[in-house]
Amino acid sequence: MEGFIVTVYQIKNEAYTYDVIDFHIVELSKIISKNNDLETDTVLRMFMSSSLNNIEFSPLWPQGLNFAYFGKAKKQDYDISRLGHFFIMKMPVYELLKERLANFGEFLPVKAEGNNMILFNLLTFGQEQKDMCLTKYEDGFEDGLELLTFEQDDIQNKLLFKSKLEGAQKVYCTDEFKNIIQSNNLKGLVFDEDLLDPFV
Repeated sequence: MEGFIVTVYQIKNEAYTYDVIDFHIVELSKIISKNNDLETDTVLRMFMSSSLNNIEFSPLWPQGLNFAYFGKAKKQDYDISRLGHFFIMKMPVYELLKERLANFGEFLPVKAEGNNMILFNLLTFGQEQKDMCLTKYEDGFEDGLELLTFEQDDIQNKLLFKSKLEGAQKVYCTDEFKNIIQSNNLKGLVFDEDLLDPFV
């Protein structure tokens, strides 16, 4: 539809949210390196750069990874949460989203104290509208972005995406994903039209 503007949201966790699992990447890197004949440091570097470099973990992922719940996460009992640039979701949420999200990333099975869950690794970038993005400067040095805008044609069919220009630290979506979450009363995420605000 000509002239139709796609609204973009930054996806955040609910305020005062605990990470669902104790996702300790140093320990996880040790486990993965043992299973794959890789140096622990190599795997750790992969995790550190995975969001910006779209690193896939499926080929390396061990079966039966069991994590402890973190803090009061078990009591909070959210359906879906952000874990860095990953999402962690209960199995019914995975069943609901798997076909819709399959083209945008990979699904990695994990357990939280024996309960099956899915970690979704987002592997999709949105194309920024460069002439509408503004770099922020602090003492003459680049210090992130002041303004971020995406190309409408590029993102309108992307359920979830990251921004290279932003550094791939935040996760974005359009109304389609927001509506799926809200219409199914899934708890754990909030949607902010301020694409750069770090606070909930």
